[in-house]
Amino acid sequence: MGPYNFALSWRLFSAYAAGNASERGSVAIWWDGKPTLLYLRQTREEPPVIELIADPMPARAREFQSMVRKMLHADLDLEPFYRRARRDKALRPVVNALVGLKPVRPPDMFQMMVIALSEQQVSMAAAHRVRERFLSAFGARAGRLFAFPRAADIAALEAKDLRACGFSARKAEYLVSLACKIAGGEMDIASWEGMADGELIDLLRGYPGIGEWTAEYLLVRGLGRLDVVPASDLGVRRVVGRYLAGGREPTSAEVRELLAKWSPWRGLVAFYLLAHHRMATDGRNWSLPT
Repeated sequence: MGPYNFALSWRLFSAYAAGNASERGSVAIWWDGKPTLLYLRQTREEPPVIELIADPMPARAREFQSMVRKMLHADLDLEPFYRRARRDKALRPVVNALVGLKPVRPPDMFQMMVIALSEQQVSMAAAHRVRERFLSAFGARAGRLFAFPRAADIAALEAKDLRACGFSARKAEYLVSLACKIAGGEMDIASWEGMADGELIDLLRGYPGIGEWTAEYLLVRGLGRLDVVPASDLGVRRVVGRYLAGGREPTSAEVRELLAKWSPWRGLVAFYLLAHHRMATDGRNWSLPT
């Protein structure tokens, strides 16, 4: 569903994807027990058409396409959000600069948990280095990229094995514990689909290593629940303050208050603010075509 700018969306996704994805539209995933390399590119803007090539050829093609559609937020209609945002003086230039930008979801929740734990209380650059080492040590090669290890792969390890990648002792223990719960069926991810946001956040916070920030991050980025905001995130607080609070740094409670009027797109607003600020400040060539 348009508008959609795949090149821009993918550049933002791949910027910190370590060895899992390339900026040119490829990503390594698991499908039917095989590390699989996907090549994606946009061949038409209106209506948007994404060409997909997979190696090896995936079984259950319809399910595979459905998974990719979820990854790309293909069914997200941005027009209602844009119509409302363009009536706001602060958000109008942000959305006009990023027309067609959609968040890209990791293909499975265990990968999302690895991402979230690696980013707890460290910089994005430091988390990126940890994930690079993690993928190099335990990922499955697909072409030049690495598919993230599966929960069962990490459940077979000990926390000390993950320490060598740069995870702290506590994070390594949490990650192995979460992998064991998923691999053993104790954590039933499929059942989360029908749960309300608040109910699911409460459930997730009962697992080791998952606090409020991590739970909200898992929902908005991992499950695509775009009304959820990890309001205690320092980056979120700073960009919300920069664009919506006169430059001051708000508390997490103030972030929630400032974004309350943007429901059901509160998480999407935060994503657009983060993307706009990153593009304006980090010097990358975000217009590079895929």
